[in-house]
Amino acid sequence: MVLAALVLLPAGVVSEETTRSSEGELDRHALEDLFIPRKPIPHSLLGVNAFANDPRFGSIRNQFREVKGTLRIRRVRILFAWNDQVQPSPSAEPFFGFYDEIVRSLPVGVEATVVLTGVPSWMSDSRNWIGGDPRATFVELWVKKVIARYRRRGRLTVYQIWNEPNNPDLSENQTLDLLTKPVNYVDLLARAHTAIKDSAPRKKVINAATTAIAQNFPETLEYNQAMVRAGILAYTDVYAVHYYGKSVERVLLPGGVGDFLQSLGREIWITESGVQGVSRQLEYAERIFPFLKAQIPAIGRIYWYQFTEASPAGTSYGLRTLTAGSTVSDLYVALRDRRRSA
Repeated sequence: MVLAALVLLPAGVVSEETTRSSEGELDRHALEDLFIPRKPIPHSLLGVNAFANDPRFGSIRNQFREVKGTLRIRRVRILFAWNDQVQPSPSAEPFFGFYDEIVRSLPVGVEATVVLTGVPSWMSDSRNWIGGDPRATFVELWVKKVIARYRRRGRLTVYQIWNEPNNPDLSENQTLDLLTKPVNYVDLLARAHTAIKDSAPRKKVINAATTAIAQNFPETLEYNQAMVRAGILAYTDVYAVHYYGKSVERVLLPGGVGDFLQSLGREIWITESGVQGVSRQLEYAERIFPFLKAQIPAIGRIYWYQFTEASPAGTSYGLRTLTAGSTVSDLYVALRDRRRSA
């Protein structure tokens, strides 16, 4: 999923339908999901991407209260993007006002995974790089300053370094030279890991998930495999992936997604997963989440993408939308109305 400025946009996610179109024909296994039974959602694993960046859905504080109080979800994934709004020039000090408000608004009992990603426009000029290295510049001018500011904030428990380094829709992947070079992403993560652990050793540091690991097969899986060969496991406390669409045969395939993730010997977090359409979300969660947990027992968290999205209800990933008559999805209703003892 594309993280742009202070708004997360869906253009970077390939939907199931887009996957079929881009491959030119319907995969002969694409209907295999019909044989995956609907089962109870593993609520204990759930988190939600909640960026609180659209005031039409309410104040930042009220959005987080709704996540905790109405949906009873206590894990959120939030975005601290480095961009022109935050730092308009290399010599300017970062402006943390929006992020300070997010941190102040997190309710007691809610823990946040913070995504650190993005670059200001001036980073496209290599003369602004520290030591001629864009990845070192990102760590020095963004990661270290974020950690210095928030290291004592106990509700910020996890830092995820970057987002979808293999996503061609993200120009910052070109700036940091990550798009086709997994080894460069591992270099970025290693630098950030050292900076964070030196300053705040109790914080978890996790890798950026690539684009959905079972889509664009096998290229996305191969990028993940290359990161492992480059030593990524030394610099991440868990292993993060994104999972969109169904493509369940690619999980079951010998040497495929399931085998790869189980071979890591690490807890797995799915930091983004979801489906478009407010009437499709519950079925997706009841089929795909229990299936993934059964096939990959190391999965410890699944973060729904996302809490709010202003797209029309039929194409929105949001649990909440702005569409009259469809302001909440069927998954939102199921989470809201489940028995308190569940």
